Amino acid sequence: MLFRNKLVMLSVAVGLTTTDIALAETLQVEKVDTVTLSSLVESVYQQHPAHHNELAQQRKIDANTVLANSLFADVSSMNLTHKNDIVATDDGFQEWEGTVDMPLWLAGQKESQLALSQKMAAELPAYQRQIRLESSAKVRELIWNVILAETSTEQAYQSWQTAQKLHHDVDARVKAGELAATERLLASSYALDMQSQYLLEEAELEHALKSYLYFTGESSLPQEYEEALLQDSDDEHHSLAIVDQQHPSLAIIDHQISTLRSQQDVAGFDGAVNPNLSLGMRSERGVRGEHFNNSIVLGISFALDDKAYRQPAVSEAAKALADAEISRQQMERELNIALSSTLHDMETKQKQLELATAQDKETQQYFMLQQRAFDLGEIDLVSVLRSQSIANEAQNRKQLLQVEIKQLVAYINQALGVVL
Repeated sequence: MLFRNKLVMLSVAVGLTTTDIALAETLQVEKVDTVTLSSLVESVYQQHPAHHNELAQQRKIDANTVLANSLFADVSSMNLTHKNDIVATDDGFQEWEGTVDMPLWLAGQKESQLALSQKMAAELPAYQRQIRLESSAKVRELIWNVILAETSTEQAYQSWQTAQKLHHDVDARVKAGELAATERLLASSYALDMQSQYLLEEAELEHALKSYLYFTGESSLPQEYEEALLQDSDDEHHSLAIVDQQHPSLAIIDHQISTLRSQQDVAGFDGAVNPNLSLGMRSERGVRGEHFNNSIVLGISFALDDKAYRQPAVSEAAKALADAEISRQQMERELNIALSSTLHDMETKQKQLELATAQDKETQQYFMLQQRAFDLGEIDLVSVLRSQSIANEAQNRKQLLQVEIKQLVAYINQALGVVL
């Protein structure tokens, strides 16, 4: 089950006033030791669309390696020609020639292909780590959506139970003749309003849990889901914070740039004409009755000037390299902005929490005094409900800030490139 609903009501009358207090517990999200953050990341990683591209990348690397290790620069071919005078003088002239054409590697071409394979192979682990970072971001989002929804549900439940208790007390005093019947209707309406709010928060929690189940395949959260802030991330002011150069999102681009440099070297040979070595045999005779004369055929062909034909591919590779370097600068800037913004949010939330804690203490005292005054008949129920609402809001704000600060710790780690 996604959660355990332990709600037990002694009596429920939809649309009617009830004087019974609901004996219940709020929804409980199950947390177990068998589920960990890393296991969730692995599950999301396996379903990540980009993960299925790894096999295609490995095949590309293997294909390029096979090409680089080939004996010849291109496909070798066999040629066979025959000449005779059967349609002319018919003296018996015959000539047979068979050759094998072998395209040769240009100087540095084979080494460039091998270097490209090595760069592509080095890029694959960085690609996998980037996917794991994206999977970590998804896990963090899913978990904290559930935790925030759970917190809001618990708060709404407690408000509902407090309203139910107040309704029970008012009902007893109405029966004792201490309060007017209209006060009971007001308390009942307030309790129903709190119950309605609880049901809305409960639905949001169910949605968050279903989304969590869909992406992770798990119905339970990890027992340990809170993260510790990296040691060096809070030593500097947020405006000075920068991400590490080994951040997975930067590392993958660095590897891509390195691969593009190798591709630029390889592009220098695109459009070039490889030298072609021909080796074979020739057998010929002049007229019938003569013996065939056999000889070895050796030839080579090469381009005189193919520089102009190489330049388009070189220029295209240079443009791709320049675009990647620009993307790297933009990515680093965006990561630093995101980190600075998240650290600033953390600083702001911590200051808010200090104020919310003080406000919560004061509003709780205020509510207790108002409750006592109501019990003594000094104020009406409307004043009590108003003070209770203020106290609930202050307490809820404090609790929510505490959870949001823990959430921001996870998001700061995400901004720093920490893989779960």
